[in-house]
Amino acid sequence: MITTSLLTKYYDAKPAVWGVDLRVAAGEVCGLIGPNGAGKTTLLKMLAGLLRPTSGRIEIDGVEIGAHPKRLHAIAGYVPDTFGLYEELTVREFLEYFARAHRVPQEKIRKRVESVLELTNLQSKLKAGVGSLSRGMRQRLVIAKTLLHAPKILLLDEPASGLDPFARLELRDLIKELGRMGTTILVSSHILTELADFCSSVIIMERGHVIRAGEIRKLVAEISQGLPVRIEMMDERAASELSVVLSVRADVTNLKADRATIDFSFNGDRALLAQLHREIVLEHPKVVSFYERRLSVEDIFMAVGSHQVS
Repeated sequence: MITTSLLTKYYDAKPAVWGVDLRVAAGEVCGLIGPNGAGKTTLLKMLAGLLRPTSGRIEIDGVEIGAHPKRLHAIAGYVPDTFGLYEELTVREFLEYFARAHRVPQEKIRKRVESVLELTNLQSKLKAGVGSLSRGMRQRLVIAKTLLHAPKILLLDEPASGLDPFARLELRDLIKELGRMGTTILVSSHILTELADFCSSVIIMERGHVIRAGEIRKLVAEISQGLPVRIEMMDERAASELSVVLSVRADVTNLKADRATIDFSFNGDRALLAQLHREIVLEHPKVVSFYERRLSVEDIFMAVGSHQVS
């Protein structure tokens, strides 16, 4: 659905994006992650047709964007990290205005507006002034506006920025629902926990380069070295004492202790892990919890990146 080849963007003599080759499949919800200055916003703006690449190729839904830039507007929707709204309009007036701008046929505008309001849970705000909406509702309104022309691809740049925790949960549920509907979504964020619940794949950027990309489950399998285990102790001293015991075991690697928490990789099967569990609980009474930890997007990022900004 989204393919780029050697995509590069310079600002003056400095490359913001350099030699990016990527592929996002149809219906995929993909997280675009990396530190500030990694080139995420520049990449999204090029995919949205708002920035012209210095060199390289972009193809979206089989359309080569450089050759047919106007066709992109019917295919893709872009939600920037900052946005302006016509605050003097009501929600209905705002959406009807943009429906006409997207050339939605007049006889379909009312139904299309009702549809995006239902999807973004804004039905009760139909007659409300845009200026009276909370930050979270404004974000949902911008997404509703972007969905009016039923784009196949949705590009979201830091969509949870500035939202309170409840609004973040609502946004997460909306993205998950759009994914279930088959919309191809590329969403950027530097808050990795936001992406874990709804992304099936990630693209990791640093200094304008894509350093790793793929399905999360496959990337986790690549970085896994044994079974990831976490032990939580009652206090830091108990954790330090147990860390010394574990450090001499041949079946324990990647041992890290942080205050009262110990993380390590266990190089054995689950039967042997259960045996280790019993031994530790019997010999160390200050064990609070012992469990096999699920590796996450954060683990992938920490494993493959240098974590340097441009």
